[in-house]
Amino acid sequence: ETAGVVTGKTLPITKSMIYTDNDILMPKTTFTFEIAPKVVESADTVDGLKVRAGITEGLVTTTTVDYTNADKSDKKDKTTLFDFSNVKFTEVGVYRYTVSEQDGAVEGIEYDKKQWTVDVYVVNGPNGGFEPKYVVSRDSETNDKKPIIFKNSFDTTSLKVTKKVTGNTGELQKNFTFKLMLKAGECFEAGQIVKLQKSGSTDKIDVTIGKEYQFTLKNGESIQLDKLPVGISYQLEEVEADKDGYKTTTNFKDNLQGEGTYTLGATQVTDKGADEILVINNRDTQVPTG
Repeated sequence: ETAGVVTGKTLPITKSMIYTDNDILMPKTTFTFEIAPKVVESADTVDGLKVRAGITEGLVTTTTVDYTNADKSDKKDKTTLFDFSNVKFTEVGVYRYTVSEQDGAVEGIEYDKKQWTVDVYVVNGPNGGFEPKYVVSRDSETNDKKPIIFKNSFDTTSLKVTKKVTGNTGELQKNFTFKLMLKAGECFEAGQIVKLQKSGSTDKIDVTIGKEYQFTLKNGESIQLDKLPVGISYQLEEVEADKDGYKTTTNFKDNLQGEGTYTLGATQVTDKGADEILVINNRDTQVPTG
């Protein structure tokens, strides 16, 4: 068959996620495609047939594909279709439609704004009535015949937590204990894994969404999650904060928003900007006099 030309009554739609790294979590989400009649000039003809605006009576005008967090690069392409077999066509001719992808407004996903033009060639049916014979799809910008494909990408971000100890009695070799919680949400479910790496180590450690992860840092050490989903919420606590004479403060930086604030224990939602949290424990002890 010619590219973009289908013999029959259905129109295949391919969704392709730009996805090559299986350590990155695929968002759990649904993509919706819609088909609508295209306004045509009254004198338009194709191959000698009159072109009409598409008829939607009997046509299911939206179709979807679903992705889950478990989908990896071998599942990045999915297909669905529009079915014209029950459309109430009124006469022979070419019926023209447009196909587009809805913007699902999920943070971190880039939706495809491309529009496609679809011509359905309708002929006399063998038992009376009218039926679709060919379905032709074209790129609306170039008018080239092509199979319909919508391409999407999605962003990741990162989180870095660094420990700093200051003051004349700050313990530079002390391990401070932290608790990190990646919160489950609509697009990223509990039980899924994100990788963490500690400074000075090449090991990648599993952090489970929905489960508290505990780690320790000394002065100058850090941990980093460099393939963190955009739109996921996290919570960071330090067990020893403001104990044993220490005053605990944080410096927060988002590479998109700039300097900000983060309160230990608060919930923070990731965006495209990498988050960096510096946790400072300061202890100054005055020399006793008297």
